[in-house]
Amino acid sequence: MINDFEFTRPADMPEALEALAHNGRVVPVAGGTNILVNLKRAPLEADLVVDLTGLDELTPLSETNGSIRLGAGVTFAELLEWRPGGAIEGLMRPMCVAFAGPLIRNLATVGGNVCDASAAADISPPLLALDAAVELESAAHGRRTLPLTKFFQGVRRTARRPDELLTAIEFSRPAENERWFYYKLGKRKADAISIVSLAMTVRLERGKVEQARIALGAVAPVAMRTPETEALLLGETLDEAVINAAAATAARESRPIDDFRATGAYRRQMVEALVRRGLTEIAQQN
Repeated sequence: MINDFEFTRPADMPEALEALAHNGRVVPVAGGTNILVNLKRAPLEADLVVDLTGLDELTPLSETNGSIRLGAGVTFAELLEWRPGGAIEGLMRPMCVAFAGPLIRNLATVGGNVCDASAAADISPPLLALDAAVELESAAHGRRTLPLTKFFQGVRRTARRPDELLTAIEFSRPAENERWFYYKLGKRKADAISIVSLAMTVRLERGKVEQARIALGAVAPVAMRTPETEALLLGETLDEAVINAAAATAARESRPIDDFRATGAYRRQMVEALVRRGLTEIAQQN
């Protein structure tokens, strides 16, 4: 097994974008935690590897006028230490705690986890529940923003063009009365790939659902929102009948497969159980 590729480490963003415009197969690398594992199985299909570590433009974690911006180079260790409060922290902190182990968290980046586009990627459901968008940039075409729901296009396939770099993830700060729930089901409490993961945010107004975002991981080709379930909840009181109906609808919307971690039928049952648990807890929050 031979890995035959060129390697470059750009000094700044313009140099990085020029490297991505290189003809041939170009692979940008930040933490490299997935790539290093894959290298043990097969050669990397690349003519040029672009090392993005050290690019200051990719590391800010900031808020401006209620808009949150996560630089694509922010690590999961940095995300774990972040204290934004409210629904953001309520979703991100337990996700980071369950993400791999400390050594991997120190290297793995949010941009890399998103671009890997695994259906079981840990950060995808929380970002979908926060209605996040990705920022993409290239030397030839400049900058564009795309909703995360449109960025994921299939199993490990995204809308990123070969010459583009994912530079940041953005979303609006949730309202103060936003309620949340997160759960990752795996074979272990941490350092395990998801069997099912769930993130949701719900806003209630006078006891009725004004807004609901429910996102699932590892139960479809891509991490997904549940539009039918969300529509069912709008305007409703979170009583037992509504919660049960929403849970059953979410299970029907999921499209899980059988694999060595779990059967599709088990995953669908867990979607129903976890959505029911999440909505019940949200209904009981003061």
